Amino acid sequence: MDWSKAKSILIIALIVTNVLLGYFLYINESNKDSTLEDDFIQEVVRLLENKDIRLETEIPKTNPSLLKLSVEYEIVKPETLNKNFFGENGVIETKGEGLIEIRHENELISVINEKLIIYEAKNQDVKYDITSEEEAIDIATNFLKDRNISLSDMKLSFVRVANGVYNLEFTKFFDESYLEATFTNVQVNNTGVIKLERNWLNTRDFGDKSIELSTAPKSLLALISMGEVYGKTIKDISLCYYFDPEKHGYNDNPREVQQGSTNPAWRIQFTDGYKVFIDNY
Repeated sequence: MDWSKAKSILIIALIVTNVLLGYFLYINESNKDSTLEDDFIQEVVRLLENKDIRLETEIPKTNPSLLKLSVEYEIVKPETLNKNFFGENGVIETKGEGLIEIRHENELISVINEKLIIYEAKNQDVKYDITSEEEAIDIATNFLKDRNISLSDMKLSFVRVANGVYNLEFTKFFDESYLEATFTNVQVNNTGVIKLERNWLNTRDFGDKSIELSTAPKSLLALISMGEVYGKTIKDISLCYYFDPEKHGYNDNPREVQQGSTNPAWRIQFTDGYKVFIDNY
């Protein structure tokens, strides 16, 4: 073997490799999103603080994207509710267009537009001595399970206690992300569950293409023009699937809208439970 020639080939190969590595490093650096740089993020934090908006969480440093997801409202059948809640012993009454009530002793379920459930109980007997959030969560989740409301697709997203009442907010969770805006909210005190509100979405299928979002630091700048969040503290910043009822005409035709598609959005949740969804992309 001609070792001199082989040595020359090896040197040339190393030079080419270094040139390619340098080129790709240059491309990666030039394509780097400046809104993910520390200087930009620090400026965003400063601008938010000028509006008395504080952060209690890290700002994600990713270039996010999600597929579109088609969803449909969970349609509520009064007969099924009567069976699951009252063992078919409740009285079902139609109160007007889009409103059905189910009564049983000191409990009342209102079904609005076949989608929204409002359960209320006027119990006087003290059953529990609740001393922690965990105890209130156990009472709420046992109540849901006993009434055949699945916990498999929901996640506890917010807890607040005031005057002995625990307000627990459960949000749909799908494919490692929240699906908004959908909710199962439960109020618990020492008599048990006193109120339940549920408006749920079921998933159907994904779209074909991923949709890219603006980065979290850039999207947070939208808060500067939202006076309603001044003085609040951000608790969580996460990517979510967002179904906007207003864009699908729900406010005008709540009974007619049955399904639609979600968009990826940044879900900004504050320490008081208030949420903002930013889906500019």
